[in-house]
Amino acid sequence: MATLRDIRRRIGSVGNTMQITNAMKMVSTAKLNRAQTAVRAAQPYAEVLRQMVTSISAGLTGDDHPLLTRREGGKTLVVLFTSDRGLCGAFNANLNKLLLRQLMGNAQMTDPELIVFGRQGNEFFRRRGYTIRQSILNAVEAEKAGHIRKVLSASREQFIAGDVGRVFLAYNHFNSAINQEPRVVQLLPIEPPAAAEGEPAAAASRDQRETLFEPSREAVLDQLLPNYLENQCFLAHLNTEAGEHGARMVSMDGATRNAGEMIKRLTLQMNKARQAAITKELIEIVNGAQAL
Repeated sequence: MATLRDIRRRIGSVGNTMQITNAMKMVSTAKLNRAQTAVRAAQPYAEVLRQMVTSISAGLTGDDHPLLTRREGGKTLVVLFTSDRGLCGAFNANLNKLLLRQLMGNAQMTDPELIVFGRQGNEFFRRRGYTIRQSILNAVEAEKAGHIRKVLSASREQFIAGDVGRVFLAYNHFNSAINQEPRVVQLLPIEPPAAAEGEPAAAASRDQRETLFEPSREAVLDQLLPNYLENQCFLAHLNTEAGEHGARMVSMDGATRNAGEMIKRLTLQMNKARQAAITKELIEIVNGAQAL
């Protein structure tokens, strides 16, 4: 049975842990507010860009632009966004498991190689024997934009050259602090978003015929499609940042409440043990007095 000293020591240890988890919750709350603002600020531009790609790329083929070229077989490149640190619940595990199921069960993902942002995804897939082409770990915020541009530029060139057949993007979409949705979406070849949303192909083709390009359709596509890809990756990064802070805030809030409940139980146990010790001493005193 634990002694009073052991219980007091345990209460102190849990109390220190509760202070740490509460501080982490407050830090994540502050970071979440900034990350949420960044996601909301990026949404209008992303939506307009998506609509432009929907309108212009409808009815086009690989002959119109190399980023639209569909290939059978070949290597699959996956750009994965996870966090560097843990203590954020199932935020990383849900995405890693979803991507693992896709890699094992999707016939389109042949001969996969990964480019991983974040230590959690890197360790998960390295332990399972997947080829990690590049890992970007513990990068500061100011450097991440440059890393994303370099990765996307290299992936685009490899796709155009035919070294890579498909490029996928895996990330957690931020819905709210308590809801992050793991997603695996195709980046290359670019597919018109309208097709994925079920919009009528005939209407899209009619809009394409009525569109006038200045200076030319090729020049517009050369500027628009790379910007669309870059925007998709940056939006995935922003969603991952916001989702990580939201998941950690919720996780640390739960840990803080659990620590408080544990302290209450340990305090009750300590009071009972102290009362038992006092009762035992009184009984010994009474028995000694009666013996005299």
